[in-house]
Amino acid sequence: MKIKCLQREHRYLLLMPEYEMGGAEIQFRYVIESAEKNQWNLDVIIEHRFGEKSKLLKNEVVLKKNVRYYELAEHRTSEKSVYLEVLRQVLKNSLRVKYTACLIYSSADLVLVPMFRSLGIHAIFSERIDASNIIKNQLFISCLKYCNCILANSTFAQKRLENLTGKRIILIRNGKPPVQQLPLKENREICRVLVPGRIVASKNQLMILHYLRDFPAFKGQVIFAGIVVDGGYERKLKNFVNRYHLQERVEFLGYVDNLVEQYEKADLVILPSLKEGTPNVVLEAYAYGRPVIVSNIESEKDVVRNDHLRFGLNGTDEINKCIEYIQGLSNKEYTDLIVRNRQFVINNYSIDRMNERFYKVLRRFE
Repeated sequence: MKIKCLQREHRYLLLMPEYEMGGAEIQFRYVIESAEKNQWNLDVIIEHRFGEKSKLLKNEVVLKKNVRYYELAEHRTSEKSVYLEVLRQVLKNSLRVKYTACLIYSSADLVLVPMFRSLGIHAIFSERIDASNIIKNQLFISCLKYCNCILANSTFAQKRLENLTGKRIILIRNGKPPVQQLPLKENREICRVLVPGRIVASKNQLMILHYLRDFPAFKGQVIFAGIVVDGGYERKLKNFVNRYHLQERVEFLGYVDNLVEQYEKADLVILPSLKEGTPNVVLEAYAYGRPVIVSNIESEKDVVRNDHLRFGLNGTDEINKCIEYIQGLSNKEYTDLIVRNRQFVINNYSIDRMNERFYKVLRRFE
């Protein structure tokens, strides 16, 4: 008598700390859209590490056919409980699915790599910042070296990871969908500054408040747009605003689903981060036709190559110099800057190219 073997469906797996959070989540939602469109078989486990409920996700679950979503419980007491729930879900799914490869991008999830490998699942890690979280943690380093494949989205992170692991690191640049350029501002005075990004210490929003305090002659309004990840840091920012009576000059929007309106209103975009991978904020501002100044960290130099548009982190004087530089440009110089920036995104950050490269990596392990 012949015994029929259970034929398990081959699928890929993606781990996401949250479905909506920051730039990394936007990029991997693009990958998910490509998986659905091109009929990859993809499962997505959303860990809900930060307890964020996603309205967008409810619609996605209904619309997708080739992508399956698995949401974990939102309230847990420790990292260990997150890992246990992920493994429980993977083992449960493995009764009918064979995962050929798992794509992870949160450094905290590196701890799961040895367990995935023991289950015959190839582990792919995609670094989204500058690897600083990994370098500080020996456990993360050990698990990273056990990955089958390592990706980076900036040349700085790529070189750093190659030095750390001794392995070849694959560079996959972020993708930016084509958008219509917004009309250029007729009034060149900088009255409204947009600072997009999660409210967390590494995004360094406090430096912009220091600038407002140190340069009262600058009368522009600063708009912070981003989900609150660190409530303590948010309180620190708001306490600073109250202490120096900046209430009329600062607005906190929280999470904004679509920033187009904010880019349209903005005269300038500032990214003062302490660490970044490829900054999606810069790519978006370039695509929409808004000038950008950024902190002078290595990973920013991939996308902001003009020294006059980068400022040091030791004081606020250089922020003021950057703003004065932009305001001092002639109309032609300003227009040329906007055109070059937009073309840079079009030439180097194709969303189709990004998705193709991710799929090529996943297929290596079929």
